[in-house]
Amino acid sequence: YIVNNLSRNQLDFDNYQQFSFRDEESYGGGVPGLFHVPEGMIPFAPEQLGLAPDNLEQDGERPSKRFCTAPLPTQQLSPLDKLTGNHYFMVLRSLESKVRSMRTNLLQFNTLLVEQQCMQLREEMNRLTDEFMALKSGAYLRAVDFDNLLSLEEALQSTLFVQHSLYELDLQQMKNQDFGNVEVPLHLSIVSQGNAGPIFKEKPIGPFTLRIMTGAAVSQVRCDPVQPEIVETSQRIKRNNSDLENQRTTFKENGQVTFSDLKFSSGTFPNLIRLKFRATVTVNIGNNKYTKTVESAHTKPYISMTNTGSQWKDAAGTWMKGDCFGDSYEVTLPWFWNYFQKHFLTATKQDPQNVKRPLHLRDFEFMLNAKFGQGLEKQTINQKEFQQLWDWIGPSIKKIRYQKHMLWMFEQGFLACFVTRQEATDQLQQEPVGTFLIRLSERLEGEFVVSYTHATGVRHYLVQPEDISDKKKTLIDFLGQNKIWTTFLQIGMLPTGIVWHKLPKDKILEKHYKKPTSKQAKAPKVSSNPYDLIL
Repeated sequence: YIVNNLSRNQLDFDNYQQFSFRDEESYGGGVPGLFHVPEGMIPFAPEQLGLAPDNLEQDGERPSKRFCTAPLPTQQLSPLDKLTGNHYFMVLRSLESKVRSMRTNLLQFNTLLVEQQCMQLREEMNRLTDEFMALKSGAYLRAVDFDNLLSLEEALQSTLFVQHSLYELDLQQMKNQDFGNVEVPLHLSIVSQGNAGPIFKEKPIGPFTLRIMTGAAVSQVRCDPVQPEIVETSQRIKRNNSDLENQRTTFKENGQVTFSDLKFSSGTFPNLIRLKFRATVTVNIGNNKYTKTVESAHTKPYISMTNTGSQWKDAAGTWMKGDCFGDSYEVTLPWFWNYFQKHFLTATKQDPQNVKRPLHLRDFEFMLNAKFGQGLEKQTINQKEFQQLWDWIGPSIKKIRYQKHMLWMFEQGFLACFVTRQEATDQLQQEPVGTFLIRLSERLEGEFVVSYTHATGVRHYLVQPEDISDKKKTLIDFLGQNKIWTTFLQIGMLPTGIVWHKLPKDKILEKHYKKPTSKQAKAPKVSSNPYDLIL
């Protein structure tokens, strides 16, 4: 397949416009009232950021409906201000324009200017990389901001650094004038990838979008179909065509190829695997033709499951550990928080750009205290400690994800979850008999506790496996069948802290009851009350 003058449009930075720009109607998503547009948020013009307007235009249109904090000189902004104010997006736009300028100068054989641009751009991109790493390791970011940061980092690494390196190769060969031994400036880049992680075999992964990137002098590109391959990691996995389905895809006229229906045909649990892509490319450079086989970098990791019921918890933990720690044994606590909330939202089927119930630092501190007796003062966490934490919290997240109605209850705040026994007792002491909330057990993995007011005081009942073990009996059915619990405490979160709402249990849950209320279990006598297991 031939693409003429591909290098003119190969950056196409708009592929990375996945950022959550602040606007007047919404900011951050989630529980109503949780996030508000801060004071002083105003529309900006590109000129106010010190960037030329044409650096920000696409197809003759200027971005509209975008907001950032009141403009300040860049040197007065912290990395966190730059991230939340969308300044980094504009910086990448500016870098993109400079990279395109390098191509123009290369075609004009202006080697001295290109050399200066190469050095300057390398310094700017390295500085940006350092700031991104500092944010990940030193700041407790909101989910939407961390998601934006990862998108910015992906754009920088997979597009700008790659194109800069190709132009550096052009410059080096131009300076050496060794035209008899040409290293073809080609790269197969993964420009976007869908969420990775645990996935049931034979379900689509990705999608993956790839692009052939070239040096400045390439005028024509002919590409054979792109072939994905499984990269072995921690075990010997078959690497033949039977492992992947729907694998051959050809390039479109825009120089991109997208795999939208790629599937694993077998399981890889409990091991992480990655993919890479390969293509044979023929290019024209001047009057000469060159053929080269190029490979992409590795994708994000996956685990192919054959049984979600028995494998999801361990698969999700392995994926999170690999994504968060990589080759490191220990990471800073902010780094761990940023990756943990990312995976928590994936596990609870939430979009980080539109969170229904975000994970709060208070929730994170509850988990740390439950397992380690320390909160945010704990400075680092290692792989062994992560495994201890996941062995406790993972089964609870699995129940929320898979058991009927549990995800809805969590999103609506009917599963308070991250509340200690003492906090539940203090809150319920003020409430009338029959008021209750549902929290996580601080000691037992995967278990939930109903804390409630009784005539004899506040009690705590550990939900037993047989209470909801039958597939025909959900947690909602169990709650509905016991009239001793009448008033739900629904948790909410404001910037000032927790807020509780009292709601009639039956009014909230009856639409989900499977059995008529007339067949509900009778409330037990106080003298033989079974709800007295103390946890």
